[in-house]
Amino acid sequence: MDLLPDVPEALSRLTSAGYGLVVVSNQPASAKGKTTRENLENVHAKVLELAQSAGGLILSSHICYHRAEDQCACRKPRPGLLEDVFRRHTAFSREASWMVGDGIADIQAGQSFGLKTAMLAKHKTETADLLKGKNAVPTLWAEDLMDFCTQILTKKN
Repeated sequence: MDLLPDVPEALSRLTSAGYGLVVVSNQPASAKGKTTRENLENVHAKVLELAQSAGGLILSSHICYHRAEDQCACRKPRPGLLEDVFRRHTAFSREASWMVGDGIADIQAGQSFGLKTAMLAKHKTETADLLKGKNAVPTLWAEDLMDFCTQILTKKN
């Protein structure tokens, strides 16, 4: 199992800069019968271990295991997982927090909860138009997590 390049280093830099890191993820494969929830949880634990291997600290994980058609409150783009994050981590400020992701649902969830948002993708006109059409224009575009990290840490200083 491999992570995207530079993820552990980016998480370490963000942790060192004082950011609290959490994971918010839709993982419906077990609800769709494609795997077991235990398998998803084991894979997630391994991903967290690898992600934190350079010293970054992920404070908690918040996962929705439902299918889109279940219409649950926790599945992004709904803000249920983010509500859970802020109930659990009361020192976090919405105004200073970011929702970082690579999909429209990530941007929509962050915006609906009053967070700054970052889209991890190459800034292509068709992607930007699709996001704009969904009223999901991110606060920031970054090619990957390290680019996001560099951009916000440079602005912070």
